[in-house]
Amino acid sequence: MKLSQDVLLGLFFVVFGVVSVSVAMSYPFGTSGRMGPGYFPVIISSLLVLTGLLVLFRSQFVQPEMLPAIRWKPLFLIPGAVVIFGLAVETLGLPLAILLLTILTAATSIKFHIGRKAVAGSLAFAALCSVVFIELLGLPIPIVGSWLRVLGF
Repeated sequence: MKLSQDVLLGLFFVVFGVVSVSVAMSYPFGTSGRMGPGYFPVIISSLLVLTGLLVLFRSQFVQPEMLPAIRWKPLFLIPGAVVIFGLAVETLGLPLAILLLTILTAATSIKFHIGRKAVAGSLAFAALCSVVFIELLGLPIPIVGSWLRVLGF
């Protein structure tokens, strides 16, 4: 097996999926009618293992590509954006935290330029997520965070 991008991705999916299944198996599984806390993670992790195996299988039939150079900006900025989102949800509220998250993660692309389209798309996504998660699903996430409430919003 030649080391290629597909092989590395397939191995990553398989390893991550197996570890996730083993952790999820410690939770009660339940049934399809009454799902336990381990039901969804086991199903998703198993699908991840299957995907990894399919990627590994496919890698045997395609010409291996050279591994690209590591792009350091996305490697650090995307996890950092997730951490910032987690910290900002309570203090700024869901719409502003999503706005931050989408702009920070989009900035990792070499094609990204902040402009009207990027801001409009991020605002629309933030509004959609707010409606889906807060209004439709009823999750207890603030629309206006604690910092903004202090300022009178």
